Amino acid sequence: MSEPSLFAAEGGHAIVNQLPFPPIMFGVIALVLFLAALGLLWSFRNSLALDPHGLAEGQHDPDTARGTSAH
Repeated sequence: MSEPSLFAAEGGHAIVNQLPFPPIMFGVIALVLFLAALGLLWSFRNSLALDPHGLAEGQHDPDTARGTSAH
């Protein structure tokens, strides 16, 4: 009795799943996504300077119940 095989029978054709585009494009897409994420992160630079409550200077935080801010 023969055991089942994951390989194609001798003389037959192996099943090959084709990639939707060349392998280098996976790296290009990943690089573009990482650069987009970096651009999003970069867009929030210097946003602490726009702090409406003055938390950067250690002033009272009106949004907390006890009025203390964690440093």
